Amino acid sequence: MKKHRNFKIIVLLFITVFAEVLSGCTKVQNGFLSPFVQYAVNEFTITRGRIATSYSLITDGSSIPMKVKWTHIYDSSGTIVDTIFKTKYPVAVWNAAYNSATDKDYASITAKRTIVDLPPLDVNATNGTIEANAGTIYLPIGTYTMDLEVSNSAGTQQLKNIMKIHIVDGKSIEITPETGAFSSSLLIAGTASGGGTLYNGNNNPFVDFTVTRIADTPNDFTLYVTDKNGVPFNPKTGEFTKRPNSGLNPNPPFLQNLQDYAPDTYVTTDNSISIKYPLTPFPIASLGNGYNMYYRIPAQYVHIDSTKSWSGNTPGYFYQGTSDPHYLGAYVDGAYDYALRIPMRIQVPGSYELRIKLLNATHR
Repeated sequence: MKKHRNFKIIVLLFITVFAEVLSGCTKVQNGFLSPFVQYAVNEFTITRGRIATSYSLITDGSSIPMKVKWTHIYDSSGTIVDTIFKTKYPVAVWNAAYNSATDKDYASITAKRTIVDLPPLDVNATNGTIEANAGTIYLPIGTYTMDLEVSNSAGTQQLKNIMKIHIVDGKSIEITPETGAFSSSLLIAGTASGGGTLYNGNNNPFVDFTVTRIADTPNDFTLYVTDKNGVPFNPKTGEFTKRPNSGLNPNPPFLQNLQDYAPDTYVTTDNSISIKYPLTPFPIASLGNGYNMYYRIPAQYVHIDSTKSWSGNTPGYFYQGTSDPHYLGAYVDGAYDYALRIPMRIQVPGSYELRIKLLNATHR
């Protein structure tokens, strides 16, 4: 009887121990927060005034949902500069869904846009993506580091110096070589047929241009084209106009230009073409042939220098006219239209002027 009682006690002890072990193995923890939460790339470059996003955080199996926020930003000397990045600026955002099939003019797009005050930099609260908006145009250039705080059901963790952020200047309007290259060529007068290429590529020696940002607002763009002496070609009277497309009954009949991208805001004056644009980057999407605008100066308005073959050019060297070693005289007046391809895409909101001087052309 004693042996039987001892056996029962042993069995009960075994069941108790087994139950405790089993309970320990199956106990559900209150989530998991990895000590190795990080970005795949820990440096993020932001060009001032442009929209940009970083990679999201790698959570290393941490439980979701996760909440992420930035706590401090330091400049290169280690000084906390949170105030700079918390200051809010006016930024245009969508207030309705964009439809590329119907939202093609200024009015329809701006009807779906509104101006709100936002900090230039934010961190996505669920995945940690750093999001920059057009308000970064107001940030000082420099290198900064950011601290994050991540939390979930398992607790909270501080991620010190998790990201290095470079704020840099860039071109507000991308012209060349970012978007393409200026091309100067000949068209047989009054036709779409090519009469020869004067220069096609980077460092065009015949095109001297300047881009000036006039103001933060409104969003508008003005183009001036002059001869080598600064005499403007008049768009209003057809001295500077669309370039015809080649082929039989081409569709469209003209190559893309500013009027195609902003038909309802396109305005010509005696010396310029201007448009209003609704958002950046602009154009939103290419109509074909990249982000190039195609124009011509009809033969009756231009005297064109003839030059030797010019297949390459060094940066900063411009055609010198009659004193240039490439100069060969001039083409017969009235034989050729002057064709000009202008690469351009606006990346930062604001008011701009693009002034182009054609160094191998004389107004007549």
